[in-house]
Amino acid sequence: MPLIRTSYRRDRHDDRRLRTCADSLMESLVHHFCVPPDDFFHIFHALEASEFFFSPNYLDVARSEDLLVIEIALGPGRSPERKKRFYLDAASRIAQHCGLRPEDVFIVLVETGPENWSFGLGQAQMIDLPPDWLQEPAQPAAEAANSASMDARVPFRPAESLAEDSLKNSAGHAYADISPAFADYTQRVLFGEVWSDPALSFRDRSLITLAALVTAGHDKQLPYHLRLAREHGLSRGELSAICMHLAFYAGWPYAASALAVLEREWPET
Repeated sequence: MPLIRTSYRRDRHDDRRLRTCADSLMESLVHHFCVPPDDFFHIFHALEASEFFFSPNYLDVARSEDLLVIEIALGPGRSPERKKRFYLDAASRIAQHCGLRPEDVFIVLVETGPENWSFGLGQAQMIDLPPDWLQEPAQPAAEAANSASMDARVPFRPAESLAEDSLKNSAGHAYADISPAFADYTQRVLFGEVWSDPALSFRDRSLITLAALVTAGHDKQLPYHLRLAREHGLSRGELSAICMHLAFYAGWPYAASALAVLEREWPET
């Protein structure tokens, strides 16, 4: 439930850059803080040069007039390590996609409880009609038993997050009992480091992964990654087109099998 306010100098950024900034920041919030993709409220405050003052070198960070001051109000509970990963990813992603310097991405997190939010109609939706992700069940027994040793390796899973529902956070959990190391590497390395590398967008990584799975005929992994691709903004039509394209490169039977999985997982409405 983030509310984002970004202040900037009016003469330094155009509308296109601001929209790209908003989308890039949301990608980081979805990935690192498990924010629902449609929980998207971002307000930009344009200021004149005479209204925008800041230290150009506080804490040895060389800021320029392109500075974006980003204030994010959100629910409490994320660990310091998770926040550090978010800061790094958000600054890198905004810098890459918006043509800015990471030094010019200034972020402040302001935590506030669910009782402090009204999303309209004069109602306290997070109290009166809390979404499923706000009522996360207790930790599984096996996870609770290992929480002390795993805390330094696996991102903290706050009570108000989408931890159980988030696709990325659920990766590897099915193997936790039989192979804790497999589950750990899946979360910490695959989704904690590889997927988080800002060199490629989540959308690009979904495209690459789906192409590899269809080409290899790995139908059992497709449902998960089709849902992940949907979370990353790919449409049903685009996924169908991917299968059609791969029919000529990976093989008609593999593409047909993938289309069958797509129809089952994402029927047309």
